[in-house]
Amino acid sequence: MRTRDFGWCFIGSGGITGRVLPDMLNYADGSYPAAVYSKTYAHAVLFAEKYGAAAYETAEEALSDPRVRAAYVCTTNPSHKKYTVMALNKGIPVICEKPAALNASEAREMIEAANRGGTYFMEAMWMRHNPVIKQVVEWVEQGCVGAVRSVSASFSFSHKYDPDFRIFDPRCGGGALLDVGVYAVAFTRTVIPEMPVSVKACAGFTPSGVDAVNAMIFRYADGAVARVFSGIMAHEPDDAYISGENGYIHVPRFWAPKKAVLNVNNKEQVYEAVFGGEGFQFEFDAAKADILAGKRENALVTHRFTLDVMDLLDKAAADFTI
Repeated sequence: MRTRDFGWCFIGSGGITGRVLPDMLNYADGSYPAAVYSKTYAHAVLFAEKYGAAAYETAEEALSDPRVRAAYVCTTNPSHKKYTVMALNKGIPVICEKPAALNASEAREMIEAANRGGTYFMEAMWMRHNPVIKQVVEWVEQGCVGAVRSVSASFSFSHKYDPDFRIFDPRCGGGALLDVGVYAVAFTRTVIPEMPVSVKACAGFTPSGVDAVNAMIFRYADGAVARVFSGIMAHEPDDAYISGENGYIHVPRFWAPKKAVLNVNNKEQVYEAVFGGEGFQFEFDAAKADILAGKRENALVTHRFTLDVMDLLDKAAADFTI
């Protein structure tokens, strides 16, 4: 049996937990759900019975469980700030699901709360901890494709329109941009660390007023460009490409990849990572190691990284045309 010595308070018990928990329990280094709070107590009880956690009727009580070493905030987008700041004010380290907040202003408040208390905070951009993405970054930094001239990333799926479902509900921070566009924008920020000098965007909207599909173009000071697409009502391959003067890198299913292909002069080098589950364990292992080492932020998903991505999302949303 795996040693479980690092308890997490789950704030939220929705669909994402069904994907995260198998990776945490089967592959993470000692992390386990110690406590859970859900806005519907019955849901918390079901979660607790399934995963061996203690269910609480309030978030404050859940965060006060003596076994809790850190909190994982996985509620809907509008309440990320509330629960993250609540935990940070109690001195409890936090991983908060992406997008970290509804906008850069909220994200800044969360990071300021972490800095005030000297408490760890990291956005749950699990893609950045994936070994394939680490290899891709290494290829780019080594100049394998030469100077990067363009990046493209697309994350889109087609869901039947349902105004009551969270991704179509503006009150829940719905829309393609915040639901999946955040991954594509984060990918561009990962492989081109500089911020673009120009952001252009357009979108198509659902009857409820959230973006069903959107497209973005980023232009950088050195002339490079990034093309980003996301959607919740359109099928498109979830691929990313990094194109340089000497070749390109292809990352299939870039937000949770198992391989990447480096092509230089029509010669391919394939990197394949072998790991269990989807890869959520890597962010929990990274956070645990950081927290035990007394760090306040993660080296890959820094506070600056989160603010930059949120700023780009804000600029894109502000430029949407109907």
